[in-house]
Amino acid sequence: MIGIEEIQSKEDLFINYDNLTAEEKIFIYYYSFKQKDMKYIENILKKFDSNKTYQDVQRLVEECKKYTREIQNIRNKFTKERKVDNNENFEEFFKWYKNQKSHCGYCGITQQELHTLFTYDDNKTLPLNDNWSKNDRGTLQIERLDNKSNSYNVANLILACPLCNNAKSNLIDENSWREIFVEPMRIYYKKLLGRELKNSQI
Repeated sequence: MIGIEEIQSKEDLFINYDNLTAEEKIFIYYYSFKQKDMKYIENILKKFDSNKTYQDVQRLVEECKKYTREIQNIRNKFTKERKVDNNENFEEFFKWYKNQKSHCGYCGITQQELHTLFTYDDNKTLPLNDNWSKNDRGTLQIERLDNKSNSYNVANLILACPLCNNAKSNLIDENSWREIFVEPMRIYYKKLLGRELKNSQI
């Protein structure tokens, strides 16, 4: 089992998580990234503090739940094709995902603005009917920039809103989409929102 050296080399995994203790980083790394069992993590913690027990691991499960749930949600997006094209390297996929801004990489609409439009109540704007599908949830989606390469490597990925992702699909190349279709998409969103988008330029 590797100890403090491995954790120190993984600091970039925790850039977006403020105020984590060394103990919490150790737990999150081995629990969420390495997917080790509780006994394994107990033995790791004992390398740093011989007084650590299984109860400490159980305590960390609760204390770090916010982080481990988010990491698991990102892991759920690490589908078979994305695993293959990224050499099974979830850590690199995770860092790519966390470094994305919370807006469409094409038209610039934010996740917050999408949630304003896609609501599960009588005030919803989208979808236009009651036939909900996975594309109607209003969440930013992982889209391939260049569909010709058919690659899901992180260098070829971008976050896109449901409208840009599905309208562009594999029928329009990235440059043509940005040149011809992005501005009309922004105009449509501004009409739905009744105001300018938060991102004035993208």
